[in-house]
Amino acid sequence: MNTLAPHDSAGRFVRDYSPDSTVTAPEGYVLDGSEVLYVGEECPWCHRVKLALSATGVSMKVVMLTSDAARATKGGWVLDGNPLDKDLYGVYQRLSDGSYNGRSTAPLLVNSEGLVSNESNDIMKVINRASRSVDLRPKGLEAEIDDKNQYYFDNLQNAVYKCGFATSQEAYDEAASSVSVGLSALDSVLSDGRSFLLGPKLTECDLKIFPTLCRYDSAYSVLFRAPGKVGLYQNVDRYARRLAATVDPAVDLDRAVRGYYKQLFMLNPGGIEVGSEPVEVVFSGGEKVDDAYFLKES
Repeated sequence: MNTLAPHDSAGRFVRDYSPDSTVTAPEGYVLDGSEVLYVGEECPWCHRVKLALSATGVSMKVVMLTSDAARATKGGWVLDGNPLDKDLYGVYQRLSDGSYNGRSTAPLLVNSEGLVSNESNDIMKVINRASRSVDLRPKGLEAEIDDKNQYYFDNLQNAVYKCGFATSQEAYDEAASSVSVGLSALDSVLSDGRSFLLGPKLTECDLKIFPTLCRYDSAYSVLFRAPGKVGLYQNVDRYARRLAATVDPAVDLDRAVRGYYKQLFMLNPGGIEVGSEPVEVVFSGGEKVDDAYFLKES
């Protein structure tokens, strides 16, 4: 388990941020039209990047990956029917001339020259800079956006993974407490009836929270043993419904959720699925809203 989900001596899941595994775009990188984005349905970090593309209308070639650890050389992502590479590891090796020694993670942004970035926060900023109609990081709000992003990463987005991959009771209890704190804080912030996290306009923060919420009840609360359900938090549930109606989901959520049960064999060694019927996202089909909620350049 430590190879796919590294953890410390206390049993806490530790996400890999080593320099060997992290590729980031040069400061101020501008899309040149040759980029290709590799993403997988199951991955929430890929989902947030696809949401950024959808919300901004930025166009680029997107290649869908299949999660299959048994077939992948390294990292778990394979490319079906691709004449150049059989898996994402092959992409990393080909575009780095064999010099890349890190984990073969997605999302991955490349261009005609090589690897650009495999860090979702970084890729979202690159996409936002290319937008001509929507600004997900408006001037004056950058610091608040970064602060909220970090808080909900620590207490929700990453914390659910810490629940699922904990290998000690202490590590699980700590992670579960963080998730409960994060959901309660989010519910409290939204109690004033605001449409989105920072007020009336959609920002980067919302696109990072949404992938976790739409997987929560069907995957994280069951397979990862994360506490509670989205529906138990009235304001979070309303917020999730609003997001579901505002943004293009950008992924096949049924496939995304089922992928957790099929591929995370350390948590579900029997590969037992959640049922034959399509997974129903609890808050899907919320009230319709128009594009006035997007932040547009004046």
